[in-house]
Amino acid sequence: MNNNINKELVEEIQIRSESIGNDHINEIIQEEKRINRKSSKVDSNRFNKFIKQMKLAMGLIKDFRNKSYTDIPWRSIAFITAAVLYFMNPFDVVPDMLPVFGFGDDAMLFAALFKSLQTDLEKYGEWKGINTKDIF
Repeated sequence: MNNNINKELVEEIQIRSESIGNDHINEIIQEEKRINRKSSKVDSNRFNKFIKQMKLAMGLIKDFRNKSYTDIPWRSIAFITAAVLYFMNPFDVVPDMLPVFGFGDDAMLFAALFKSLQTDLEKYGEWKGINTKDIF
């Protein structure tokens, strides 16, 4: 995938993030088992970083929701929430049913998003006791 698609994905998440609310966070928490099942289908050799990013995102969303970690701007939470919701959608830019490429757009999106939110996510990782060096 090229940089234009990557840019389009990030722009789509930015647009989606503007309408994110607590109900979306609750939806993600309620769908955690389905998200974990879908994540487990991802090729761990090819998408190892993506899997780690998804785990960090899920932990952050849960810690934010239960108010144990709130030292993060709402905008960052909204971006991450929108990205997880994008991952949950099997009919995103590149349908997840396509072998090899199906999760490629999800992985690219998370990589770009995590890079742009790196400071916030490293701060959370430090608070959580997670070494984030291999996540970015």
